[in-house]
Amino acid sequence: MKHLKKIFAALWLITLVACDNDNVYYSGPNYVMFADSLYDMPVTEDEEVLFEIPIASTQTADYDRHYMVDVDVKRTNAIEGYHFDILSRNITIKAGERSAKVLLKGYYNHINVEDSLAVTLQFLGNEDHFSTLYNDWTNIRLHKCLPFDIDDYTGNMRMTCTFPFSTSSVTKFLVTTEKKNDSTLVVKSPFDDTHDLTLKFHTAKDNPFDTTIDMVEQIAFTDSYYGEVAMSTIEGVDSYYLPSDRAFVLILNVFIPKVGSFGNYYYIFEWVTPEQAEAEKNGITDPY
Repeated sequence: MKHLKKIFAALWLITLVACDNDNVYYSGPNYVMFADSLYDMPVTEDEEVLFEIPIASTQTADYDRHYMVDVDVKRTNAIEGYHFDILSRNITIKAGERSAKVLLKGYYNHINVEDSLAVTLQFLGNEDHFSTLYNDWTNIRLHKCLPFDIDDYTGNMRMTCTFPFSTSSVTKFLVTTEKKNDSTLVVKSPFDDTHDLTLKFHTAKDNPFDTTIDMVEQIAFTDSYYGEVAMSTIEGVDSYYLPSDRAFVLILNVFIPKVGSFGNYYYIFEWVTPEQAEAEKNGITDPY
């Protein structure tokens, strides 16, 4: 995780025993902690999907261990019972085990996309079981994740870009898009009359935070001097869509296949209403 806690802890509290096979085992004090100090919790339309926060112990025990978790109201601005609920305040680490989990439920209809909401959880009691090196709390940020619908990106789009051979100015013009299937969009002839761009949207079913777009290498246009020019998304650099804005951003490598690259360029697409599109086609100021 982004803020992975230094699980099972710092050097001063660890004694490692080496074996002949070079395996090492923790033999320090018995501490219990939140496995991470910061979480990002997606809140989706499916409110039956719960968010799990792991509790970790440095040692096993031959008996059940019971702990209580509650909201630290001084460091929480989300409202319990409205934005979220804790479904498991009483936590049990079973005999012979090292972990348990706290379950949170978010309320999709009570959160706005632009909200900045967070809840801080803390342990109550059993202070001797918590390491003085780590805080006995964790912070969870709540994010409303809108559902994906490919139809939100079909129709008229305003495209903003710098062309590969004219990077000194920004150009805006209208393009049209069509749905190929529930996760694939076709941008119709954005650069010339013969080449479309086909985009694959990650639909975020498994990971609500995954709003990336893939575009495999494809011919984007034909230049009178260079010939066929290709484009593709870039490994390690995300192109992505913005559900709340009905927009998407492509960061594309522009190149001549088997020859070389011209560089990477941004292409921004914003959905516009039929009225806005008609106004722009007639040279009228956008009717915002």
